[in-house]
Amino acid sequence: MTDAESYRPGMIVPESGIYECDSGCGHQWSTDVKGHRFPPLPDGCKGGGWKLKAKAPIK
Repeated sequence: MTDAESYRPGMIVPESGIYECDSGCGHQWSTDVKGHRFPPLPDGCKGGGWKLKAKAPIK
């Protein structure tokens, strides 16, 4: 995954972890599970998708 890669709401989550909106606001994020669908961005968010901020720990 590149730093610029983001995922639109409704797409399948490729990797479990914490995703942050790609607008750069930095305070809105979502924890998503691989295989689930990305949620909508928060109301008023100017971003277009979700970017991986931190991978989930592997157990």
